[in-house]
Amino acid sequence: MKRSIALTLAILMLVVPAMLVAKDAGNRDVFRVGKAEFSSPTEFTVSLQVIHDEDLAAMDIPLSFSKGVTLNSVTFEGTAVKDFDAKIAGIENEKNRVVIGLIGMVNSLKENANLKPAPNGDNTVAVLHFTLNDPDLKTLEIAPFSDVNPNHELMYVYNEWINNVPNVQSLNPDFQGGSITLDSRTPTATLPTEFALSQNVPNPFNPSTIVAYALPKDAQVNLSIYNVLGQHVTTLVDEMQRAGQQTVTWDGTDAGGVSVASGVYFYKIRAGDYSNTKKMLLLK
Repeated sequence: MKRSIALTLAILMLVVPAMLVAKDAGNRDVFRVGKAEFSSPTEFTVSLQVIHDEDLAAMDIPLSFSKGVTLNSVTFEGTAVKDFDAKIAGIENEKNRVVIGLIGMVNSLKENANLKPAPNGDNTVAVLHFTLNDPDLKTLEIAPFSDVNPNHELMYVYNEWINNVPNVQSLNPDFQGGSITLDSRTPTATLPTEFALSQNVPNPFNPSTIVAYALPKDAQVNLSIYNVLGQHVTTLVDEMQRAGQQTVTWDGTDAGGVSVASGVYFYKIRAGDYSNTKKMLLLK
């Protein structure tokens, strides 16, 4: 149902000036949870897909999940929203939930800022990376939740043009596929086709953040943190690793275990002939 939004993700409030009531002329608005794809007997991913008939400018995706798993990271590399300006994932494993916020345009005006409907029906917007902690868990339940202060609910945001003036609208999609079977744990996940380094989540962060990266083949991996002067702070990974999706956590300390100061830091990966660097922001 379309309706005004009083409050959603804080960052959405920076770019969404008002919400107006409108009737949705379409009937294809769905949020879908994919099946579990195991890369090992305890590591698996679940993709999140959207079906829509509007050009989406933003999404608020608050999800809860069953006990017995740990959500290690949320990645957006290779998804339909990889070029969105804001891709935020707030993981709360102690509450078994995650809030994902996606905004197409924040930094500056650009063409093709919105997510257009996919020709084949659905767009993948995120991938959840889980560790299975309870070997007796047969079904993973994922469901949307609503919260206040700040307000969160499963929501798509788009612009409706009236007399050449954009009016920001919202809708609550139907939810599908929340019960995910974990009976078959034979690795089925397709290996990455190329090396990739994802933006750390969350970012900014305090006190810790997760870095995800993709290895299309076995490789010697070094992932290190540097300050703005280019000085080495600490090494997170320095070992041979198997092909697949990998994650590592930085707790905001240097090689000696001392907490570092607030500021911008850079993380660099070297894996075989591949190298890439991204920046992160630690706020205390």
